[in-house]
Amino acid sequence: MLPAADDLWPGRPPLLEDESFSSWFARVAAANGLRPAELYRLVQPSGGLRPRDLDRYGDIHLLGAMADKTGVSREALEQSTFRRWAGWAFERDDGLVKLDWLPPAGREKAKRCFGQQVCPSCLAEDTTPHLRLEWRLSFLTVCPMHGHLLLDRCPACNEPFSILRQERREGVCCWSCGADVRRFTGDHPPVDPIPVQQNLLDTLNQGWRTLGSYGPVYSFAALEILALIARRIAGGKYAYGLREWISLHEPRLSLPPETLPRVHDWALLTPRARCVLVAMAHHLLGDWPHRFIVAARSVGMASSSVYNPSNEYVPFAYAHAVEWHLKEPHKFGARYEVASAKSVLERHGIKPTYRNLKELVGTKLAAMSEMAEPVGQATPWGQGRYWKLDGVSAEVKEAARHAAHRSGENVAAWLDKVLRKELKLPDMRLS
Repeated sequence: MLPAADDLWPGRPPLLEDESFSSWFARVAAANGLRPAELYRLVQPSGGLRPRDLDRYGDIHLLGAMADKTGVSREALEQSTFRRWAGWAFERDDGLVKLDWLPPAGREKAKRCFGQQVCPSCLAEDTTPHLRLEWRLSFLTVCPMHGHLLLDRCPACNEPFSILRQERREGVCCWSCGADVRRFTGDHPPVDPIPVQQNLLDTLNQGWRTLGSYGPVYSFAALEILALIARRIAGGKYAYGLREWISLHEPRLSLPPETLPRVHDWALLTPRARCVLVAMAHHLLGDWPHRFIVAARSVGMASSSVYNPSNEYVPFAYAHAVEWHLKEPHKFGARYEVASAKSVLERHGIKPTYRNLKELVGTKLAAMSEMAEPVGQATPWGQGRYWKLDGVSAEVKEAARHAAHRSGENVAAWLDKVLRKELKLPDMRLS
């Protein structure tokens, strides 16, 4: 039954195709002369001062109230939230579990969250600028229409995007500095991730994916396995070894392992780094499980180092492959990891001493003692680990480190990007 006309709000913008609920909620607020936070307190007086990520946490009461006051069906509003992907991108969501490919957006208490991505070019071409729900998927890093990297933070102030916190009542702008997002331009990606993105979107839309001898598995299980692989490549003591193996066996992903930041939570990586990480994980997912097992064995991974069956639930296709093929540790892997670390240090002009190897790998390995080079004289000026900042004041060094951190990059990648822009050199791309 449709609500009576007297019960409807005066401002009732239609929900656009593929628009996210947060985006539409902000437009409804603007159409009625309110900020998103003011509308939220009006609809849910006991919900707090500011709304949380409504794409995930918009409950049935909020959706029902918005449907009653705007005339948009509840079913359409549900499809504009993460409920659209329940049983597809994730098995279930109780509001507490971590969703691998749908990280939080905006701010969660004092934590900055970069789950909201945008394409400035799409927004500039929109008759009505709005956010797409698909931009929330973290394996989507490049706009398929414009070929540019999506943005997950404001280039002007490095704050995460959060349309529910913006003060201006029209368009899409940065809530912190007020910059119009349409003025920005995404960079070119270092690799072409479009085929990988489309393959993963096809998996999501079909609801299943064939994984070798394990046959068709649900799409949320395949995406969870992809996330588990990405976690191993992103951080931990086997990260550099896995990256080195992939670069040797997949020419389009041939890049030094230190190019990507080494992180515990890969969801915090910028779209630039994430597009490479997802492509690497997708490569190991192919020909499941044989390619992953060969790579894991080559770097010395064992089942005990991959997951703990007593307190961690993983899909059967992953657990069985790991238990069956990686039950025994492979001692050679430690030497492979140390050899990879040595090559990284040598490329940067750093002597691969025991201390330098331990700092890079993040742990002690027995092979380091025999493979490390003895300590010698100090590294000549201009060839040290931080050669790019030699002769620069401590104040500038600290400012560069802070700027790189806020941009989500390591200092080397951030400085390379800044210098290329200043010197008018092309963006770094992989063949």
